[in-house]
Amino acid sequence: MSIYLFNWTNPEETLQNGTKPILQQLGPYVFKENRTKVNANFNSNDTITYMQLKSWQFDQILSNGSLSDQITTVNIVLNILGQKLEAIHYHWIFVLVNFYLKMSNISKPFITKTAGEFIFDGYHDPVLDILDELQKHIPQIPINLPFKKVGWFYGMNMSTSADGLINMFTGVDNIEKLGLVHSVNYSENLNVFNKDCSASNASAGDLWPEHTAMQSNISIYIPSICSALTLTKKNYKFINGIKSMEFTGKSDVFNNTCYCPSSGCLLPGVRSLNLCGNNALPIFISFPHFYLADESYRQSIIGMKPNKTLHEFKIILENEYSIPLHIAARLQFNVKMNPIKDIKVLKNVPEVFLPVFWFADTFEVPKNVSDQLLIVTNVLPIITPYVWLTMSLTGCIMLVLSTYLWVSKKNKSFTVLDPL
Repeated sequence: MSIYLFNWTNPEETLQNGTKPILQQLGPYVFKENRTKVNANFNSNDTITYMQLKSWQFDQILSNGSLSDQITTVNIVLNILGQKLEAIHYHWIFVLVNFYLKMSNISKPFITKTAGEFIFDGYHDPVLDILDELQKHIPQIPINLPFKKVGWFYGMNMSTSADGLINMFTGVDNIEKLGLVHSVNYSENLNVFNKDCSASNASAGDLWPEHTAMQSNISIYIPSICSALTLTKKNYKFINGIKSMEFTGKSDVFNNTCYCPSSGCLLPGVRSLNLCGNNALPIFISFPHFYLADESYRQSIIGMKPNKTLHEFKIILENEYSIPLHIAARLQFNVKMNPIKDIKVLKNVPEVFLPVFWFADTFEVPKNVSDQLLIVTNVLPIITPYVWLTMSLTGCIMLVLSTYLWVSKKNKSFTVLDPL
């Protein structure tokens, strides 16, 4: 997994003069990812329930940068607090929040931490303490942040929390359901935005029905974004000599037809996650650098350089059995910022979808495995007819030979009588 962090290089100028945020991409910070399925149980409805234990180990050699690199970006906790309070809009709460922020010496809507803290290590944000104090006195504040540290992947390393509890079809009753997601965390409603779009024909990603590669579209369910992505057939590829089909994300992946929050639909190119599960956070996903997104997202900031080769989301499946041979899952996480006039620290922030990081989760089938698969897909279909022909000829020869021996034996058993 390769992670790229965006460093906000001109936050002071943006706040004081209204200039566009300038973002500098840092990374990749590369982690070797290991996945182990645990707590697996086969169920009576031909499904299997399991969790994934995930672990990541930093690879300094493959990385471009150190986990001690200093990164400046939006203070996500402060931004969440501001947007939640704006929604309820109680003036006296704003007065109290401004007082707490001043007492805690929080005067900027941005924060600087190391790459390691932003990714897995996490960091303590004093805004969390302010939130605790507010909830002690005002329990009705609709903010629930169930963590003591802030970090995009904090608490996920060596944990099963990343994907949750997955319930997947085994294909016993219907082979065309093999690998498709039935429920996540006991919920069959896989779209919290629109119940009419909750039906799943999406794979969990590891197994696919045999004829999937022949379809025009495929869907993969991604627990971290609480929804599926639909990819479109592109063209044939050869991976280590194996004929396969490539599926890629097109501009309609984030068209928001099925993913509109109550506040209204967004312009194409991003998808809201603020209704994802029980944790309402103003986070939005897109392809990296707003690739294939509406032009307005890129125009509001400086530093976006969308590139099809670097930023495309794609999956390559073996052509006959739909075995995944190559995956490049690339997604960007963005924070929606807008000025909150009643909170002094936030009154001058720009109205923008600010990219904070993007990741590329990549996999390619190992050469030793692809060599074995090559025998199954390419060699066996060629030699099988000859094997059958050889067996048929051998059978015919044995039949003729056995018939000949039987007739010869019969002839010897006749006794010739002497007429005298």
